[in-house]
Amino acid sequence: MTGVVHEPSSALVARLVEEGALVPDDRLTEAFRRVDRGVFVPAFALHEETPQGARYRLLSAEDPDQREEWACHVYADETLTIEIAGEPVTDALPGGRGTGRWTSSSTMPSLMARMLHQLDLGGDPRVLEVGVGSGYNAAILCEVLGSDRVTSIDISPRLVSDAARRLSALGYTPVVAEYDGHKGFPDRAPYDRIVSTTAFTHVPPEWITQAAPGGSILVNIAGGTGGAMLGLRVRDDHTAQGRFLPQWAGFMPARSSVPRQRVSVDDAGERSTTTLNPALVRGEPAMAFLAQLATTDADTVVRTADTGADFLFMEGADGAWAEIDMDADEGRYPVVQGGPRRLWTRVEEAHRWWVANGQPGWSAYGVTVTPGDQHVWFGSAESDQRWPLPLP
Repeated sequence: MTGVVHEPSSALVARLVEEGALVPDDRLTEAFRRVDRGVFVPAFALHEETPQGARYRLLSAEDPDQREEWACHVYADETLTIEIAGEPVTDALPGGRGTGRWTSSSTMPSLMARMLHQLDLGGDPRVLEVGVGSGYNAAILCEVLGSDRVTSIDISPRLVSDAARRLSALGYTPVVAEYDGHKGFPDRAPYDRIVSTTAFTHVPPEWITQAAPGGSILVNIAGGTGGAMLGLRVRDDHTAQGRFLPQWAGFMPARSSVPRQRVSVDDAGERSTTTLNPALVRGEPAMAFLAQLATTDADTVVRTADTGADFLFMEGADGAWAEIDMDADEGRYPVVQGGPRRLWTRVEEAHRWWVANGQPGWSAYGVTVTPGDQHVWFGSAESDQRWPLPLP
């Protein structure tokens, strides 16, 4: 193999083995020990959430005064921000501090390890990775499988060029290309495994046609309210089926060369009250998952009114919207809803169903994908309880 054992990486591996994310003495564990994460994350941004949004502080290995603090984070089990508003952190934060929306990160190593175990690299499969990020995960794949069996794509040209350069410097030569992940990468198909480190609202149909029969797909299916990790097995007839995994994980939404269109609706809305605490949609992942299914495409955020009071805001692509106060008045929360759908009403109905069925977690659900339809089902694929996934 290409890499050599790296001491800080060995310390990280020891912690991952202790936590159960890695298995002692197998080849994936050895790959994590040989690949130096620091090469792929020479700089990152620490952040804190403020009422004005995320505020960042740059840490770089090239700054002698920051080197020790940089290493403490790089060789820890942490997710690290490497891109803000589509720019590398060193460009986005020229003064060392700033604000913005993070658009790429180096995934927490324990999550990487668990995903690669779930993907099953036995038999040396051909792998398509959607979302190259820093290139660290691609390096792990190359170390296990050999570079010729690894393809990694990303829509960000700078991420692609930086990752390819760092991979090459360590002797890894996978195909790394700038490409919209929604389209897969037909040039190297078929693939035995497709794994995504970005979130999608649905399973891109091109992935199914580019996967070899019997191949598997691992992807975060999520929207702006909730989601979970899905494992699929692809069939000979270009359909696929599988279940959401018990362990939750979430990733940044996939960017696309075709931006998502949204409609704005400006009306006064209908006023009502609810006994359902809106904090449940934000604080209980299983309910957030179900709320996403019930509202199909809604984004959900907490906002602050001019009065200083917080409220939950939901918005659909068709202009449907809802505002729910976070503070109750005699046990009831004020609600205002507008647009072509009543989003909060759908959440309330979903919550009643969820309670009546024993408050199941997301692993009780699965997905069936056919050329013309994708839907989530509860319990079994034959269930009448199902929700559509929003296809383009």
